[in-house]
Amino acid sequence: MRYLLLLLAILLVSAPVALAQDKDYGDWEFYIGYAHERANNGADRLDAKGVRNLPNGTSTRVDFASERRVPYRGVQGEVVANVHRNVGLVTNFSGTWANVEFFDRLSGTTYNARLHRYTLLFGPRFNFRNPTPLIPFAHALFGVTRYKAAFKTSNFSCPDTSETAFAMGLGAGLDIRAGRRIDIRPIQVDYLPVFFDHGREDGLRFSAGIKIKTN
Repeated sequence: MRYLLLLLAILLVSAPVALAQDKDYGDWEFYIGYAHERANNGADRLDAKGVRNLPNGTSTRVDFASERRVPYRGVQGEVVANVHRNVGLVTNFSGTWANVEFFDRLSGTTYNARLHRYTLLFGPRFNFRNPTPLIPFAHALFGVTRYKAAFKTSNFSCPDTSETAFAMGLGAGLDIRAGRRIDIRPIQVDYLPVFFDHGREDGLRFSAGIKIKTN
């Protein structure tokens, strides 16, 4: 009986260690990476309220040319709580920026501006964990995007150059195990529809970076 109790005690002490060795993921994951986003320049939003200021003190309307695939560059980060070996709850955030030229089709004038896009999304992710170092994943995220345009001229004015709207992130990617605590993410792609007041704007976001795992 004494040996049986001793064996049971050894098993109880050894079980957590064995489970920890078998576990191939972290309870928490932290990701940071470079983000490249292809999104609308927001011309239709600025047309609604913006005006061109004339030398005589009056103003007139503008008609900016809309561009659907402006390149925004910036950073993307994530905090993931893994509630199951294959399921994680994601908090995803990104900030991207672009220097653009708005062309007014009515006057032929070009206006320079700095565009800002900030996105915060939440939702579930499914990880296809397997014996290989490759871990594909897919997710459906929901949240908000904030757009802002900062013009570098006094010839154009607009009472409100920013807007916050509901957004989605439907995407997938690939992680590669590089160590017990670190994964490399060579690619993540997200389709980002944003539902502004004037209508839906569709964008794509590409990211690559490093993920740190903790228990």
